[in-house]
Amino acid sequence: MFPVRIILLMVLLLLPSSPGFAGQQQLLTPEPPGISPLKVYFDVNVGVAIKLETRLRLINTTYDQLLQQGSRPQFIIGFRGRASYFVTKDKGYVEAADHVFKEKIHQWVKTFHARGIRMEQCGIAAGLTGIETSDFLPEVEVVDNGYVAMIIYQNKGFSQIPMD
Repeated sequence: MFPVRIILLMVLLLLPSSPGFAGQQQLLTPEPPGISPLKVYFDVNVGVAIKLETRLRLINTTYDQLLQQGSRPQFIIGFRGRASYFVTKDKGYVEAADHVFKEKIHQWVKTFHARGIRMEQCGIAAGLTGIETSDFLPEVEVVDNGYVAMIIYQNKGFSQIPMD
């Protein structure tokens, strides 16, 4: 009987120090060395300026949180649809009221580029929206077909996150 009491006492003493009891939550365990990075493809096609800027901010926050948890995120951001208007040079393609947000979106593009996050623009979407491929920001690579890119990335293990 005596050893059972000691074991129970030890269990009770250890419980309060566990993460759940301490109010801490760790969603992911840090990746051991040699483990592949977390691979995510963000399908960004929202055409409302304030929503698009918010989505990009959330992508950046997600990247930061994964880094804080010890992961090595590998992100790709694919622009298509009406989001295409906001990754073009200068103030063209959007209404004057959206120029402030377009500048913020350009800052996010620069931030992502500096962090090594790949950005792609669907060439089909560019054609459908009447945007010349030379009008896109230099940090954003124009690919022939965004759907083909998504398929290839999914087959390479990337999770796809739709960003309306």
